[in-house]
Amino acid sequence: MFDILWVLVCSGLVFLMQPGFMCLESGLTRSKNSINVAVKNFADFGISVCLFWAFGYAVMFGASLFGWLGQNSFFLAVDNNPKLAAFFLFQAMFCGTATTIVSGAVAERIKFGTYLAVACLTSGLIYPVFGHWAWNLKITGEAGGWLGQLGFVDLAGSTVVHSIGGWISLAVLLVIGPRVGRFLPDGTPQKIQGSNLPLSVLGTMLLWLGWLGFNGGSTLAFSDRVAAIMVHTILAGVAGMITATLYSWSRHRVPEVELLLNGSLGGLVSITASCDVVTTSGAVIIGIGGGMVTLISSSLLKRFRIDDAVDAVPVHLGGGIWGTLAVAIFGDVQLLDTGLSHGEQFLVQLLGVLVAGLWSFGITYPLLRFCHRLIPLRVSPEDEEMGLNVSEHRAKTEIYDLFQVMESQAQNKDLSLRVPVEPFTEVGQIAQRYNQVMEALEDAVNRTNAIVNTASDAILTFNPDGLKITNANPSSETIFGYPRQKILGQSLTALIDWNASSENADPLPRLLLEGRAELVGQRANGDGIPLEGTATKVCVGDHSFYTAIFRDISERKQAETALAEANREITLLNDRLQAENLRLGAELDITRRLQKMLLPKNRELDAVMGLEISGYMEPATEVGGDYYDVLCHDGGVKISIGDVTGHGLESGMLMLMVQTAVRTLLENDEVDARHFLNTLNRTIYGNIQRMDSDRHLTLALLDYRDGEIRLSGQHEETVIVRSSGEVERIDTIDLGFPIGLEANISEFIDEKVLKLSPGDVVVLYTDGITEAEDEQGQFYGIERLCEVVRHYLREPAEMIRRAAIEDLRRHIGRQRVYDDITLVVMKQK
Repeated sequence: MFDILWVLVCSGLVFLMQPGFMCLESGLTRSKNSINVAVKNFADFGISVCLFWAFGYAVMFGASLFGWLGQNSFFLAVDNNPKLAAFFLFQAMFCGTATTIVSGAVAERIKFGTYLAVACLTSGLIYPVFGHWAWNLKITGEAGGWLGQLGFVDLAGSTVVHSIGGWISLAVLLVIGPRVGRFLPDGTPQKIQGSNLPLSVLGTMLLWLGWLGFNGGSTLAFSDRVAAIMVHTILAGVAGMITATLYSWSRHRVPEVELLLNGSLGGLVSITASCDVVTTSGAVIIGIGGGMVTLISSSLLKRFRIDDAVDAVPVHLGGGIWGTLAVAIFGDVQLLDTGLSHGEQFLVQLLGVLVAGLWSFGITYPLLRFCHRLIPLRVSPEDEEMGLNVSEHRAKTEIYDLFQVMESQAQNKDLSLRVPVEPFTEVGQIAQRYNQVMEALEDAVNRTNAIVNTASDAILTFNPDGLKITNANPSSETIFGYPRQKILGQSLTALIDWNASSENADPLPRLLLEGRAELVGQRANGDGIPLEGTATKVCVGDHSFYTAIFRDISERKQAETALAEANREITLLNDRLQAENLRLGAELDITRRLQKMLLPKNRELDAVMGLEISGYMEPATEVGGDYYDVLCHDGGVKISIGDVTGHGLESGMLMLMVQTAVRTLLENDEVDARHFLNTLNRTIYGNIQRMDSDRHLTLALLDYRDGEIRLSGQHEETVIVRSSGEVERIDTIDLGFPIGLEANISEFIDEKVLKLSPGDVVVLYTDGITEAEDEQGQFYGIERLCEVVRHYLREPAEMIRRAAIEDLRRHIGRQRVYDDITLVVMKQK
């Protein structure tokens, strides 16, 4: 009974390998698929145990039919046989382990139903049949299968369990193909980072614990060999881990977590076949070999563009083959007790490896390839992008709800939608902040719409091609005399009497190019009406449109004729009215730009007159806090650069607020530096207080026009390298104050004027460059940046920027980047 107790305890330990595999695979895959990975591990265990009880055990351990198949013990009854019950439970855990190996390899792309079918094929046919050949009648200590009769030795399943699972995994991977984005078109592998590496480490440690029962229980008795078996198991796993660690440090300069985990598992798989017949030093050598084989196999998979999500094939197939052959190389002939020499034993072990591959791969690959032609075995690209948690199980998460609302807002332009907020969670805090931003955005849009809808002027939106009107406010009906629905879809030319609008020049070019013209409107009853029109072109990505404001100036024209003596007062009034029109147009323009919070495109930089501009920004995390923008305005260019304290989502959100506010102020013709920065500061300060955040930012603004730069705002030093090679470093500490730190900063703001000559280079940067550390902790420094710019002074701005970034990369080396990196290089033409 003591031996039965030992087998039962080891069965429980082997069962721990199921949650171990679940934690390992869930941590190494993306969070959008974590539920699917966990459920696959849970479901395949239930399926494998059920099939193993119904007929798998009979096929594997029933009375042998010529050494090929078992023929009794179907639907096994263990009521009165505790020894048989313990043995069945132990072997059922092995069957579950072999089946679940496939789960991690094919994660993130296979249909759940397809995976269950593969699990049935593995546990119901492939595993028990090969197990019969190698292990039949193992409970009696005799070999009944034909491989076992030849002398094939595999104590705990390096081949029977692990290689079988590995071969099946390889076959499925070749049929369903890699995950979207895993390989570039040229075959270059792209790492898909796991969502929870600490969970993977926990899973690996659970597997180590389970392996003690896996190997120790395979003796089926609590003998004096058990202690040595467990020690050999642990040492082989440790040797594999250390081997992978040394490789990772020498190859990548960092100990990559995935390599450490898989190296240790490769060592454990390798010792599984021989842990009872090798010396302690032999176990260490086998573990080292297992780690090396795993690393080499992983590289081969990437070379042939085979995407194994958790490196299950290198670990279980590569390590299993090596461990099976190592039996003949390191095993004690007397303990093996097969009557074979080392060479003969090696040939038998090699035969077992080949038979396992031909049997498992030869059944799985053609069968799945045929089925895949009839019915796709993997999910659609859309479902893969969405994540299998939702597409396969309808298991929504907070992140999914957040993205759904954002996608709906992007498609339907419905700003009233809000993200569900789950309090006291990180995602809930993100959702709450996002809702606050959307509330502010909706309020701004509503205010603008209220202005547009209540304005007495006609406000029309039309396309550049054909001047087709796409939107009109209520006052358009009053001015032109047409119902709004009839105005929509018409060409702007139908509402204007172009021949009567100007005696000296065609007013259409003046309206569209100059932005202002006096015209004669064509009312529905045929009457003409004098109008003053202003037009603004709005560009959103590749899409552009015009917004025009038409004001009825009939009374003004009459007043000009009848009251010539009051011309000066009317002119002043007209100037104020024109400014109001421009302000209304700018507010409407800004509202449409609120969602375009992107960095400048190359084509925008190339369009700047008088300057070559090249910009670069790389965030240290998924969302950065650095900011720069280049905006052409009224014949000049405004360049802005800023650095939000910290980085991450909250800093990135503040950066987007700043970008939107800067563009808004510029579109409102705000050019006074003191007023500009103080207004921007009040806006950001209010949002920061509302968000209860401790963030703020440094911000510098440069107004460029005709070779002259007007610099204001507090940021890092502005560097100018003259065409002669002379370096000027302008300290901005006295030109402003951090944005968002105080409610009013107007008294701190000043402005500095800088003249540029042809060939002069202006460099703007954030402290992510100057404070970038190398592996010895030395800063890159502004002096080195200036030296690089001087060296490439005669080159274009793009070349100077690239040279500086490449030099920065050489300085950083393999050191971690701790802060966002932003660099803007401008060169006077």
